[in-house]
Amino acid sequence: MSVRLVEVTRSGIVESIHNGDIVVVNSKGDIQYLVGDPHRLTFFRSTAKPIIAVAVLQGGVAEKFNLDLKEVAIIASSHSGGKEHIEVLKSIMRKTGTDISMLKCGIREPTGKEEARELANEGLKPDELHCNCSGKHLGVIALAKEKGLAQEDYHKIEHTVQRIIEQVVADFCGVSTESMTIGVDGCGVPVYGIPLINMALAYANLCDESFMKGKYRKSQKYVIDSMTTYPEMVAGKGRLDTALMKQYGDRIIGKFGAEGVYCAGLIGKGIGVALKIEDGNSRAVPPVVVETLVRIKALTYDEAERLKEFWRPDVTNNRGEKVGEMKAVWI
Repeated sequence: MSVRLVEVTRSGIVESIHNGDIVVVNSKGDIQYLVGDPHRLTFFRSTAKPIIAVAVLQGGVAEKFNLDLKEVAIIASSHSGGKEHIEVLKSIMRKTGTDISMLKCGIREPTGKEEARELANEGLKPDELHCNCSGKHLGVIALAKEKGLAQEDYHKIEHTVQRIIEQVVADFCGVSTESMTIGVDGCGVPVYGIPLINMALAYANLCDESFMKGKYRKSQKYVIDSMTTYPEMVAGKGRLDTALMKQYGDRIIGKFGAEGVYCAGLIGKGIGVALKIEDGNSRAVPPVVVETLVRIKALTYDEAERLKEFWRPDVTNNRGEKVGEMKAVWI
């Protein structure tokens, strides 16, 4: 059963409750910390993107197209769609010879409110590059190009590149490809349904250079280095992924996923964290992430205070006055 994780209060009265599940494991699969059900089945969503980026790099894409750390970071991202993101995406397109018409992620307004407002103020409409998954799609297209495969249907589960990615995801999660439930993500590519404990294991393995006797070591390191060197590419202004890795990217990576999913890894320690908010409300994710990192001693209390806007965010009225708060409450 899921556990009460977050309460939203107003003038001391609890207005809303968010239940969920948290599991922390080492790279052997041993549970280090648990709240709720570790075997909760849910979809990996965008928390799978760093693992997908490993699969892309494992295919030799970085060497073939001379991709730098900033470009790899945006392949692993759910970017906010700002000008700095679009610039890096266009750089990947130039290097790989990819036209925007090839992207199958769909058109979506920038995820970042500031970025969306800026685009509208300039009288411009969003295109495929503004979709928060466009970096991942460019990476997968590049992998198809490197393999000499057709790019038109790269997003379909039966395409060879998706089968390659599926196997890499299964490796990191410690499951068979047959045991994963395959769905369709918001951006049209396959998404993987697996137990929460295996999501945590994927991040534990990502942060363990000895995983599979170093088979993925080079790609793992490149992805982690890219995300922690350029955390603004992974998400954007005012978002947890970016703030967490800007402050503590020397030891923590983190990645948001839709429907209240989050994964984090402790670099060099082979420890992975996965959580799922039962009602899928993303507002409950940041307090749970920061609180979990404090409870497993990955962050000190003082370090968590530097992330206070995520750890204990204020509830405000239309004038910006504090009228309540959101906080983690599990025992």
